Amino acid sequence: MEKNNAENNGVYINGKRQVIELLQRMDATDKSKLLKNLRMRNPSLAKELTESCISFESIWDLNDESLKTLLSQIQPTILGLALNIVHVKNQRRALSLISREMALRAFDIMQKDLSSNRNECYRAQQKILELALNLNRNRIIQFY
Repeated sequence: MEKNNAENNGVYINGKRQVIELLQRMDATDKSKLLKNLRMRNPSLAKELTESCISFESIWDLNDESLKTLLSQIQPTILGLALNIVHVKNQRRALSLISREMALRAFDIMQKDLSSNRNECYRAQQKILELALNLNRNRIIQFY
């Protein structure tokens, strides 16, 4: 049917891509409920969709224990760079979950003028996201 649609109207519908886009726009509670129900019926599809819709912003949906597990495995320099461009509420939450020494080192980085190094901040966020995905795959932390 999708192929027929593409031939007739020049429109190709990629259902999986549309579901991922929908999931990325949903709030965490609804996303969690939907993926939980899908996990019972089709675990491999639920896993694929979960990984596809996780972004750096998704880490703030983790519970404190999972977020602490993730953040404790990140070098303070990388954490400071990544946190430099996030909302103050999330900065405070992240720093409160890690050791005082690590938080102070990350905070020192955050206090620097990084406006000319925005790309470094985004790269740091990407590194944290990669670690989060690996921890999720290994079932050490769980999104949604």
